[in-house]
Amino acid sequence: MFWAPELADSFVSLAEPAEHEIVIKRSRFICHLIPVRSPEEAEEAIAAIRREHYDARHNCPAMIIGERGEYEKASDDGEPQGTAGVPMLEVLRRSGVTNILAVVTRYFGGTLLGAGGLVRAYSGSVAEALREAKLVRNVPAVKLEVRLPYADYGKLQNIARTFDASLEADFGADVTAEVTIREERSAAFLARMQEALLGALHAEQKGTCLLEEPVG
Repeated sequence: MFWAPELADSFVSLAEPAEHEIVIKRSRFICHLIPVRSPEEAEEAIAAIRREHYDARHNCPAMIIGERGEYEKASDDGEPQGTAGVPMLEVLRRSGVTNILAVVTRYFGGTLLGAGGLVRAYSGSVAEALREAKLVRNVPAVKLEVRLPYADYGKLQNIARTFDASLEADFGADVTAEVTIREERSAAFLARMQEALLGALHAEQKGTCLLEEPVG
């Protein structure tokens, strides 16, 4: 089953590249799934695959890029129009995964598949590769700098565990800790810390990031 977004500001992407091959009437369809963050990065990856599979009949790409999938592109790379790139792109759309490039390399097996057969082969190749791929949910998070006395560090540790936040601490005259926490939980975390320290909390936001959480 494919992932569907739960939070408007979160998105799912590949954890790592993946590859899957199917054979239909002696034609080999090798699907390469690659995490990419820009069209330029995608084009470089496509060029690398074409160099690697220079003797293949076709290397058909489809991509969706952007946290909300703002950028899309696909190509049939010499296959009959509409039989490769667009069907591949439609599978990517339905998956809910973004920042992803799919390239299906075809080694012709000598038997024509027809338009319908090509659509099924290219879309099926991407769908099967996605089912085996490792995915991560990218969740907006904030980095907070918290300064407090040594005596209160235990309180910070306990509250951080409650909110599933990570800590990196520097122990000087006082404790300076960097707390990384999901953005949606940050206000409640700060309120709990303020209460625990009787209003004497020293904290400021130092930046934002994305937390990667396994999907499935």
